Amino acid sequence: MRVTFCTLFALIMFTGVANATEVWSGLDYTFTKVDFADWTLPENQDRITSNVWLTRANTRGLFNILLEVEFDNTDYLSPIGTQWAMGDAANYQNLTFTTWDDWHGANPPSVIGQDAVVHLITDDIYIDIKMLSWTSGGQGGGFSYIRGVPEPTTLCLLGLASIAIIRRH
Repeated sequence: MRVTFCTLFALIMFTGVANATEVWSGLDYTFTKVDFADWTLPENQDRITSNVWLTRANTRGLFNILLEVEFDNTDYLSPIGTQWAMGDAANYQNLTFTTWDDWHGANPPSVIGQDAVVHLITDDIYIDIKMLSWTSGGQGGGFSYIRGVPEPTTLCLLGLASIAIIRRH
């Protein structure tokens, strides 16, 4: 009976923590899609979470290949599931978030080298991001950026503690 109680407690704790806002600060991971690379292959998609996989075709803008087949150049809502702002993730509460296209003013090269934040809406994660390169003019759709990654969180500690409690009983 104790194992069942501990398991139930751990699940309740995990659910509460998993739904909390996360901030991935710092610039620790570089993603690059080279010009003319096949954007449908996993290695050319930044699979940030199970809900957001960023990539780019040989032209146009970024899109979330998990939820859309190409960049939306009608409503300009790509990449679906994201919002963007200038600044840093540690200060996300004071930033003004918008669509990716509005964020860079329809000129992606204009944000190269600038500190920015991408908000993964469904996951409620705010990530530091800095564009490093952008191939324009239909020359292959290459781009690169550096972004934050998750840090060890309370969730990991709770998970280890729960495993220890369950094993003891």
